[in-house]
Amino acid sequence: MRFLTLAHRWMGVFLCLFFACWFISGAILIYHPFPSLSQSDRLARSSLIDPSQIIVSPKEAVEIAGGNELDRLRLIDLEGRPVYVLHGFNNDIRTIDAKSGKLFDLLQKNVATRISEKFSELAVLNVEGPIDYDQWIVPNRYDPYRPFFRVSLEDEYETVLYISARTGEVLQKTEYSERVWNYFGAVTHWIYPTALRKNWFLWDQVVWWLSLLGVITTVAGLWLGVIRWRGSTGGKLKSIASPFNGWLRAHHILGLFAGIFVLTWIFSGWLSMDHGRLFSKATPKPDQVEKFRSISIVQAVENISLETLTSLDSFSEGEIFVMGGKIFVITRNAKEQKLFELIDSNFLSSVKIKESEVVNAVMEAWPNSKIQSTERPGESDAYGTLREGALPTNTLRVILADPLQTWVHVDMESGQIVSVMDRGRRQYRWLFNGLHSLDFPGLSNHRPAWDVLMLSLLGLGFVFCVTGVVIGMKRLLGNWVRS
Repeated sequence: MRFLTLAHRWMGVFLCLFFACWFISGAILIYHPFPSLSQSDRLARSSLIDPSQIIVSPKEAVEIAGGNELDRLRLIDLEGRPVYVLHGFNNDIRTIDAKSGKLFDLLQKNVATRISEKFSELAVLNVEGPIDYDQWIVPNRYDPYRPFFRVSLEDEYETVLYISARTGEVLQKTEYSERVWNYFGAVTHWIYPTALRKNWFLWDQVVWWLSLLGVITTVAGLWLGVIRWRGSTGGKLKSIASPFNGWLRAHHILGLFAGIFVLTWIFSGWLSMDHGRLFSKATPKPDQVEKFRSISIVQAVENISLETLTSLDSFSEGEIFVMGGKIFVITRNAKEQKLFELIDSNFLSSVKIKESEVVNAVMEAWPNSKIQSTERPGESDAYGTLREGALPTNTLRVILADPLQTWVHVDMESGQIVSVMDRGRRQYRWLFNGLHSLDFPGLSNHRPAWDVLMLSLLGLGFVFCVTGVVIGMKRLLGNWVRS
């Protein structure tokens, strides 16, 4: 008991300040999420590609880039010119002019200026870079596109755009109010300062161990709180009593009410950093993706002639992908998305992906498992409609008859595996999404009832942690005075 008391006391002195910051920043994060530029907004401001300007075929583009295997092959506009963007499997990107066949090096500042002015229809105040990291482009999804130009615009919102020096795409947009709120919200909540977050491994270890210590400290506090409570009532659990006075008494009594919530919240926050340690990952394995496609992107472009692409109508972004051995071309603009299947090297047919095609591709990717059934997750689906990580609207769930009871989710619009959810991953959904965001059916989609409950619990946890901070400061100051 003495060891447990000392451990809780001194770990609590350090951690309660973190806990208090996590509670208040969590409340802010609900209403001010981390800034992002959605695909729809990006496409709405992107120029249309005139396919007749494409002179270099996809096969030639791959050869110019070195002929290495690809994860994705896209077509975008860069200052009025169609360009190929070739994504490798190691976060490498190569950009090739579809008119001249020129392999682009990093773009210059003057190009970033022109792109920003066209994208925003605003004057540019300043261009910085290229830079590898910034507070608002630290997430890993930006890694293939680094470095970036940071472009400040002349408007009342103090807007800043981030343009990839590799592709010329505007991939992030922030406004002054978003940046201010997120320093107190996401940056604090996720322990996201640039100096730490840009080193993913170090950030992962720091947050994981800090959260784990928080779980241990909270469990110890709950155990001690109940022991002290029982001791103060002579073993009769009939009333709320505490042997302490002042701030310690408030901390003890509040802990009896708020302790369980604090524990579940910090425990679920710790699970957010799991990354495959205890539960399976939601992403398919590389070999499963390879088998799901059946043929590679490089093999696919061997069959796509230049005439195939030039027959398309104008679009903002195009992509070549494969599924189950079939070759598809998808085009997107601000208003619509079109899907075509390659019938022969010179003919594309407008299609919709069939369930049978998805099932066959999944069977190739999971050859040792039988297909039990398929279903379309509805609006009330507990595993598909989430506050964080919701499935695309048009998703097919393929349920496998395997020991892990695996579900494979495929986006029927893009032909991509969006998640793999086995039995353990479904348990993770309740332990993380459920406990951390109160993402329970019948509650999370009923607002403002969800808001009232969430803010009340966050407020209770914050007040409880403040009592811990005060107790810790008093103890530290008292020790300092005595010394």
